[in-house]
Amino acid sequence: MHAAPVHEPLALIRRLYDAWNAGDVATAADLLSPDVQWESFGGTQAAGPNAMQATLAGGSGGTWQLTAVAIDLLVGVLDHVIAFSRRRGAEPERIEIWTLRGGKAVHYRGYPLDDGLAVLSDTTRSRKLEAVCRAVLAFNRGDRAGWAGYFEGEGREFAERLSGQRLDDVKVLGETFEALVVSATYHHGESARAPVNLVITFGDEKARRVVVGATPEEALTAAAHPSPA
Repeated sequence: MHAAPVHEPLALIRRLYDAWNAGDVATAADLLSPDVQWESFGGTQAAGPNAMQATLAGGSGGTWQLTAVAIDLLVGVLDHVIAFSRRRGAEPERIEIWTLRGGKAVHYRGYPLDDGLAVLSDTTRSRKLEAVCRAVLAFNRGDRAGWAGYFEGEGREFAERLSGQRLDDVKVLGETFEALVVSATYHHGESARAPVNLVITFGDEKARRVVVGATPEEALTAAAHPSPA
C-alpha cells in the first residue's frame, strides 16, 4: 500500500525527515523532484534524488551512513519550508531551506545556523522573520529567558505568560511594515495542542506587542487595521 500524496509544504518536509530518520530512504526520495537541486555550505552543488545521501547523511570511512536529523522547528513561507535542524558532526546546527512545487521538493539550500539567518534577513529585507525564528527556537529548546529576551513591553508580558512546551509548524501568513502574522501549533500539555494565530508587532529588533487572533483571517485583519498601542 502506498501512502497518500502529501502536498502541504510543512507536512511534506516533516514526512521527508521522518522517513529519513526511520531509515526509509525510498520514501524520502519519493518526495523529491527527479531534478531536485542541492546547494550546501561552501557552494557545493548537486542534482537529482541520489544526492540526498551526500547532503543529509554523514560520511565515515568512505561510506555514507544514515545520520539522524533532529528538527527543532519548521517554518513555512509560501512555497518554501525552513527547517532548523541538528545532527552530529562539524556543522551540528543548520538551516535547510526547501522549495516545493507540484507536491515535490525541487530545491534544497543548506547553511550553518547564523549564516542561514543572515540570508533570511537579506532576502526578506527585514529582520522580523529572523527574530521570530530565533525566539521560537529558544522556546522549543526550553530556553525561556532567551525566548523572553526577544520581546519588550506588552510583548514581553505575552512571552512570559506562554507556558507550553513547543510551537511547531510555524507558517507566515502575511507581513506589514511593522508586523509579522504567523500561525503555529501550540503544545501546552503532554498531549494537548491547539492552533494559534499571532500578530507580532516589532519596535526595533524586539517584538513590542502580540495580538492573538481566533482564526488566520482574524489575525490578518488585525494586522491590516491595528488598534492604537
